[in-house]
Amino acid sequence: MQNYVRALLLAAALTTAAPASVGCGNKAEEAKMEADKAAEAAKTAKEIEDKAAAAKKEAEEKAAKANAEVRTKLQKDVDAADRKLAYLKEKVTKATGPTKKNADAALAEVETRRAALKASMAKLEGATGAAWDTAKTQVEADTAALSKGVEALEATLKK
Repeated sequence: MQNYVRALLLAAALTTAAPASVGCGNKAEEAKMEADKAAEAAKTAKEIEDKAAAAKKEAEEKAAKANAEVRTKLQKDVDAADRKLAYLKEKVTKATGPTKKNADAALAEVETRRAALKASMAKLEGATGAAWDTAKTQVEADTAALSKGVEALEATLKK
């Protein structure tokens, strides 16, 4: 910007000092000023582009870190449900009579919910942006459904 102001002052001084003899030089000076303006604009555009790229990269890194943390939390919830389910499966095999029949039905429902959760988790792994948010919501819903199913199975076995 200072160079531009200096160039303007120089151009004004030259035009007032010797208007007749600087006619061709003035055009050369104007061309130089235009080239300087273009170079400055290109430099500014490059700086803005670099800052935008850095900001984008930083945002992507933050999103990836946040997504990894959410995945870890969701996986812990799934693992807890799986541990409880493994314990309850053992109890189902030992059940008899009507309890066994009801427990088998509840276990089948839990297995269906577990398969749906597994599919949702697979979608979450490959998703980004808005699709990731949608997949995360689905995983959370499937995790809640699995937990309810496990609780229902547990209640069936307590009868």
